[in-house]
Order: sequence, then structure tokens, then C-alpha cells
Amino acid sequence: MSDSAAGVVDGRPQTSRDESGTAPYDRRFRPDVEGLRAVAIILVVLYHGGLKVLSGGYVGVDVFFVISGFVITGVLLRERASSGRTSFLNFYARRSRRIIPAATLAILATVIATYLALGSVYGDPTAIDSRWTAVFLANFHFASLGTNYLNEQQPPSPLLNFWSLAVEEQFYFVYPALFMLVATLRTRLSLNVRLAIGLVSVIAVSFTLSVIQTNSNPTVAYFSPFTRASELALGALIAVGTKWLLRIPKLVCGTMTWIGLGAIGCSAIAFNANTNYPGSLIAVPVIGAGLVIAGGVTTPRWAAESVLALTPFRWMGRLSYSLYLWHWPILIIAAEAAGKASLPFRQNVVWLLLALAVSVATYTLLENPLRHARVFSRGLAPIALGVALIVTTLVVATIGLEARINGVSAPVVPASVAQVQDLVHAARDVHALPTDLMPTLAEAHQDWGGPNSSCSPSYGQISIPNDCIFGDPHGRHTVVIYGDSHAGMWFDALNIVAKAAHWKLVDLWKGACPADSLSYPNPAGWGKPRGEFSACDQWHQFAIRRINQLDPDLLVITQDASFKYSPHQWQQGLAATLNDLHMPRSRIVVLGNIPLLPQNGPECLTRHTSDVQACSGSVLTYLTPYNQAEQTAAKTSGARYINVTPWFCSTVCTGVIGRYDVYFDQYHVAATYTYVLGGVLRQALRLPAAA
Repeated sequence: MSDSAAGVVDGRPQTSRDESGTAPYDRRFRPDVEGLRAVAIILVVLYHGGLKVLSGGYVGVDVFFVISGFVITGVLLRERASSGRTSFLNFYARRSRRIIPAATLAILATVIATYLALGSVYGDPTAIDSRWTAVFLANFHFASLGTNYLNEQQPPSPLLNFWSLAVEEQFYFVYPALFMLVATLRTRLSLNVRLAIGLVSVIAVSFTLSVIQTNSNPTVAYFSPFTRASELALGALIAVGTKWLLRIPKLVCGTMTWIGLGAIGCSAIAFNANTNYPGSLIAVPVIGAGLVIAGGVTTPRWAAESVLALTPFRWMGRLSYSLYLWHWPILIIAAEAAGKASLPFRQNVVWLLLALAVSVATYTLLENPLRHARVFSRGLAPIALGVALIVTTLVVATIGLEARINGVSAPVVPASVAQVQDLVHAARDVHALPTDLMPTLAEAHQDWGGPNSSCSPSYGQISIPNDCIFGDPHGRHTVVIYGDSHAGMWFDALNIVAKAAHWKLVDLWKGACPADSLSYPNPAGWGKPRGEFSACDQWHQFAIRRINQLDPDLLVITQDASFKYSPHQWQQGLAATLNDLHMPRSRIVVLGNIPLLPQNGPECLTRHTSDVQACSGSVLTYLTPYNQAEQTAAKTSGARYINVTPWFCSTVCTGVIGRYDVYFDQYHVAATYTYVLGGVLRQALRLPAAA
């Protein structure tokens, strides 16, 4: 568990040399808390392993948060009771030797294993993730990635589980200072009463924020330390209230522990990936964990401790930290190596046993010895060790990336129409991955063609500044491209074409928000699951108004097909958009949807470097009716329609054409290939080569 303990002798709090994380007046050691760690890690591990009955096993993380708040507050209270002071140096020394060595080993091993098992296309993003993970900012990093539309189709990071460790470390960074501030206040109220008032306030504010933000931006709410503060604060409140909890009858306390354990178990079974979480429902497992810990202050034999204190639970509780670090990277790397998003539970059992074995080794050989090593027991030594390990992680990650990530190089000149036809026709006979592939598979995840600026609206943004003008800002003619991310992916190529023609370019694209005048569901990580994407409706109004104000010489509409609607509804949606435009239809072009590969292009090519045709496929038939619907809507209104399929497919659609990686992911074109298509695009849009 932790490293110090406190007991009660003749009603007076006593301290000992070992740290167990219990507050003054509590028992010197809480086997039920150690067993509760086991419950938490078992839920998390089996949930990640794919055990369907535990569809809400992620609540185990919330249990960990409550335990952490309880333990850390117990340590601070005990130190205050025995010495009358709070030592930041001792606190961070304990945290450093407890957390950083095992975490550093897991991070470095994960980055190296990802490169070796999956190649640079996975290794490079993982190395980038490791930088944020090493400095305990993983939660902010993954929240940012989770609200990026283009990351929805990317595989989960092998280091994603470190987000919760980051939340705890941020708590450890702030909480001791707040504790000392409250402790130094001059008032008649006791320290425990002052702390209780402050913690109740934090719980109220944080829980309210959790409810509000989960409804508006669930991804940020999930990773945010501000929405999670209530969980840590509840654990802290229980430690603060230990003396008061001792007054509760044992019958009531024992009942509390079973109710709490039941609440944790029920939420683990009843919740699932579609649960609006954390939100208000976070209270179920959090209060459940709180009841187990609070009720365990007194211990009737029949309380939940009768189970939690059993040797298997306590053994698993001791391993919980190491197992939490290792199980997720092992599961993710194994799944990606098999070419799947996840493996079924029956296959994951083997990998979970491997994670358990690695965790035992880590705990036995590294984690526990370092925690009790005399050389790192006091002063600056453990902090210096932690800083050195963090710097080592950053250096290793940087070395792994330095030679690889230098930006994406574009071809010098675009190919002609005839050259593209020849390249597409020959692509079906390419078998080995070209040695001069552009971009390299390591660079593919960066090869996005959209503008990375305030001119690319976020999910909640409903407009962009009027000065978002590209191409030749002084040009006398204007071209506008309008749509979702399929409009954004053509930006770089069209920007080059517009600049050469001395035309202005206005890019009106919004992820997950096609140009069709229809309602769309919230994208993953934004708003209520399956709720209406109201920001998209407002964006439609802004974009149509902006286009009508600009009255461009050319409007290009392009979008991904939404399969929520039938082809007939899709046609009507595009027709409604065209009817809202006041410009002549002869100036409007509908650029057809690109053909999609059966799977993510760069990921598939990484697994099939000697047989790239394994990543090829025919034109997916379900797209055809939607393309025909767009063509009919364009033709009926008098606009032009451009079929782009011949730019990608002959008898098959391939992930490699010539020496170019064609796809950014399964649904978007890589920017480099759009450069190749620049001449074809210019000719199809009838833009001048030069003005």
C-alpha cells in the first residue's frame, strides 16, 4: 500500500515509521483498503481485456482516485499530528520513489516495444505521447487528441492509461500546498473542521462541473483533473473525518461497507461505453468506494473487510500499481500486431497473464526495493532520482523521433492527367512497398492537408475570422471550398493551385459536419452521445451566409457521405444547400467523395510491406448510391459534378500509387497525394494554370 501508519493509544494519535496511509485515530494498517485496490484493478483489467459482463469496469479508476485522496490525506494529517508541520520535501520524496521508477520503466519499455512490434507508424506517435506522459500531462494531451476529429479513426495509444496517473500527480502537486494553507489559517475551528469545509466545497464545485461538462464535452470531462477532483476530495474527506466516523455504530459501518461494495459492482456491470460519464453517474462508484473506506474505520467481523482482507485480494492490491501500468500497453500492442482494434477476452487472457507476470517482477525487483532503499529514504535523493528518470524518458523519446519527424516533403511538381492515369493503372501491379515512399509510413500520421490554425473550427466553434483568406490574398477572383473534413483534406493542394492562379481561397470546413443541410449526431467525444450536433447546424448557417456574402467565382462542395440518411435524403440535403446559395449554379462544383479502403491505409501497409495489395480493395459498393445522389442533386440544380474515383482506382483501389502513400487513414487522402493530383484537380475545376 503506502509507507507510514498511525494508531491510537489511550485516545491519542500515534505514528510509526512505516507509511500505510491511514489518518490519526485510525488503525495502523487498513487491509480492507488494500483489498479495495484489488477490486479496482480487477475491474479495470478485465474491462480492458474485453470481459463483456464488466462493461463498466472503467469505474475501477474512480475507486483508485478515492483511495488516493484517502491515503495522501492520512499521510499529511499524521505528519501534522506528530511534528506539527508539513514537509513538502518529505512528501514529494515519498511520491517520487513510489511512482516515478516503475512508471519510467513502463513508459520506456512501451515505446521500445511499439517500435519493435508495430514499426514507426505506431512508434512515433507513441514516442510523442511518452513526452507528455513522462511529465504527468498525459490527461491534457489525450483530451486534446480526443477532441480532434481526425484522431477518431486512429488506434488508441499504448500509453493512454497514464491519463489517470497524471490526474493523481496533479492532485499531489496542488493538494499539499492547499493543505498547509488551511492548516495555517488562524481560526477557532480545528484543522479537521477547516479541511472538511474546504473539501466539501471542492466536491460540490467539481461534481457540478462534471455534470455540466459531460453534457457539452465528455472527452474533456473524462480526462480533466477539475471534474475528477471530487473523487480525490471525497477520499480526503473520509480521512479528515476519521475521528467522527468512529462514533458510528459498528452495525451501521458494516452495512455501509457492503452497500458500497455493491454500488461499485453494480456500476461495473450496468454502465457501458454509451453511459454519459463521468457526469452525475460518477457518484455511484465514488460514493460506493467512500462507503467501503468510511465504514471500515470500525470492523465488525461480517463487514466487507472479511472478504477484502483475504490474502488473494491483499496480494493483488499490492500489485495494483504495477499491473495498472503494464496491462494496457500489452493489450494494445498485441491487438495492433494482430491487425485488430481489440482482441476477444479469450485471447486476451494470455496477455493479461503476461502483464501479471511482468507486474510481479516490477514490484519485486524495482518498485518495492526502491520504496524502502535507505539511499532514497530522505532528503533530495529520491526527488533527484525522479527528475533524472523523467529527463531520461524525454531524451530517449526525442532521440527516437529526431531522425524521423522532419515534416512531410511534397513532390516538386504535380502529375499531369495522363501521368495520373498511368500511375493508377500500374498501381495494381505494385507488391513491395517502395523504398522511396512519400510520405514514409512514419510520417503518414502527420500528412494532413488541412490548415492548422484558428481557421479550422473546433467542434464547438460556429464561425471563423473573416481574415481566413489563403491562396493569393490580393487576387481578384475567389474560390471557396465548403464541407466537412473531406473539404479540409484538399486544402493544401487547392491552396497551391489558387496561389499559382492568383485566386483567393476561402476554406470553410468543419469536422463531422457535411455540407448537406441535414442534422447530424454529435461526434465522438462531443456533447451527449447520439445527441444532435447543434454547432453543426449553426455552422451551416454561418457558412451559407459567408458564401453568399463573398459571391465567389467558384464554389467547391465536397463531403463524406453520412449513412444515417438514405441516398434519397442525402440528395435532398445537398439540393437544400444548393437552393440556399444565391450564386449562379454554373459556378458551383460538387467534388465527389473519394473511394475508401477496406481498412486504415498506413496501418495496413505497415503490416504488409511485401504485399501491399493485401491493403487494396474494390470500390465499396455502399458509396455508389450516395455518389449518384450527389451527382443527381448537382445535375438537377445546374451545378457540375466531378467523379474522383479514377484518380484513385483502376480495377482496384490501392493504398500505394507510384511511390506515394495515398491515404492519411481509412477515410482521408494524404496531403502528399493531393499534391500529386494538383494538376488534375486544377484542370477538373477549370482554374487557370497561371494568371
